Amino acid sequence: MQFLAFVLALFGVIMLLKPTKPCINLVKSPTLTESKPLFSALSLPPPPVKSVHSASLTALDGHTMLAAYFGGSKEAQSDVNIWGNFYTDKEKQWSKAFKLLSAYDLSQQAQEFVKILGNPVLLTHRNRLYLFVVGASLGGWATSKIYVLSAPLSNPKALHYAQTLHLSPFLNISHLVRNAPTSTTDGGFILPIYHELANKSPVFLKFDKEAHLQFLVKTNYLKQQLQPSLVPYKNCAFAVFRSYKTTHFYTQSCLNFWHWQKPALSNLNNYDSANALFNANGVLYLIYNQALPNNPSARSALRLARFDAKSGAFVPLKILDTSLRGEVSYPSVLIFHNQIHVLYTKERKVIAHLVLNLSYLKSL
Repeated sequence: MQFLAFVLALFGVIMLLKPTKPCINLVKSPTLTESKPLFSALSLPPPPVKSVHSASLTALDGHTMLAAYFGGSKEAQSDVNIWGNFYTDKEKQWSKAFKLLSAYDLSQQAQEFVKILGNPVLLTHRNRLYLFVVGASLGGWATSKIYVLSAPLSNPKALHYAQTLHLSPFLNISHLVRNAPTSTTDGGFILPIYHELANKSPVFLKFDKEAHLQFLVKTNYLKQQLQPSLVPYKNCAFAVFRSYKTTHFYTQSCLNFWHWQKPALSNLNNYDSANALFNANGVLYLIYNQALPNNPSARSALRLARFDAKSGAFVPLKILDTSLRGEVSYPSVLIFHNQIHVLYTKERKVIAHLVLNLSYLKSL
């Protein structure tokens, strides 16, 4: 009996020491109201460089948006900087481009050598602006890390190094970011990232309300999955993963954030291209790439599809833009002032901007 009591007591101690998994709930997407159907196309005034790519978008306040992207002679070159443009809903046009960050600036502030920059991701959180950016030293993106910079919303150009995300006990390299964070009901947020070395897998990073990293969540063990896009959906979330192993991408939904359904292969053709999900009043939409019939480039057409919850398939709706000379790729979405704003790369020359609304989506 004494031995049994000892075992039960030991089990009780173990259970007390065992960490409990906190409840994670995503903040629901903004509710859209119907108005006159809207679809307009703009472009951001480009910086004085040959190539721009991979835009991100955030609302600084109720009237202003900020876009960020990388630009230079070409991707993965030491002359690449992070550039920005402002947009106000009053003027409904973009400002001239300005430099937000250089590799030299980041090297000086982080006190470590950074040779190249890429894939900026913006976040407005608790009256501060955050920039998550990929930086690499030697060996290209295989040696990349995710750096975090921050600035007061009153002066968003004053970004300053805050931290380097430590995501591995070993080399802590080859982690990249691409898609926007999603807010959680506890005041924090989830940042979707991916590990590019070896197996290549998506990871979700949970931050608290002070923007401190709490833990990592890995939802599957598929290989060759990159650039996860995450949105709130029903009682949990829905995610899309880019794949260069297959000609389709994968989707995955959850019962709660600790229990995910098995990944499902999408019905849409999409080879090795970035995607962007958004939730419009409970309906999921996806912006993705699929080649034109007369163009072998996988990124020659940017398309819009709606997710059908009953069949689990995406229904193609519209080609948003095309290019016969280059690519229309890397979409980023922000719901702002009852409108859906989409940024994407246009032939690596400019960042294009589409504005649409709920009534337009319903008309398709």
